[in-house]
Amino acid sequence: MDGFQAYGAGKAGGAFDPATFIRQPQTVVRILCWLFSIVILGCVANEGYVNRPEEVEPYCIFNRNQNACNYGITMGTLGFLCSAAFLALDVYFPQISGVKDRKKAVMADIVVSGECPSPVLWSRWD
Repeated sequence: MDGFQAYGAGKAGGAFDPATFIRQPQTVVRILCWLFSIVILGCVANEGYVNRPEEVEPYCIFNRNQNACNYGITMGTLGFLCSAAFLALDVYFPQISGVKDRKKAVMADIVVSGECPSPVLWSRWD
């Protein structure tokens, strides 16, 4: 157990290398999630509502259910913000030397990763 360090705290304080950072799988996945959230948000916000000439107010194209478009916009926004925040945390993470602070960062990542799919499980399919 000599080489064991809690949450990688033994590697803290190293220099930031952008090339190594970009090649990490978690960085690639976070960037892809960030891009896909932009696509989802843009598609639903831009083309999710239709306004027919005989109707005054636009309606959601998803079974005329306003909540469906609101859900898509909310999930796109949350995905964008969470991906950007955790990407910034990944950049800052090697400079965090305290084990408690590292634990908080890792636990926040685990909680958000586990809670993002849960609204799909909670939703009611009519």
